[in-house]
Amino acid sequence: MPVVKILLEITKNLYDHVSAGLPKEERESYIERLNELLDQRQATISNLPGTYSEDEQRMGRLIVKMNETIDPLLTRQFEEIKHNLSTMKKKKEKNTHYANPYQSVSVDGMYFDKKN
Repeated sequence: MPVVKILLEITKNLYDHVSAGLPKEERESYIERLNELLDQRQATISNLPGTYSEDEQRMGRLIVKMNETIDPLLTRQFEEIKHNLSTMKKKKEKNTHYANPYQSVSVDGMYFDKKN
């Protein structure tokens, strides 16, 4: 099977996977599958030949067209994951502060009365 056809199939699988959207649950399995597809695709790209037939050029145009959709979706999903992580970090900090409100109080401004 030509390398370009393999690349087209991997890109199609990646397109379908990313188009399904970032799930609310089981994000780890989604991200693992995404990484697998990206790794397969990168390995296939490194094996591409230098010259292409007409059919391979047509497949290449399809790959480029799908990639134009994949890139913004991946960027949006990455930003959403980054936002969720920062939100979780803030919630964790607030919960810690709520559980022990005097943990982070500084003692710099403390006044001691010396009356005996």
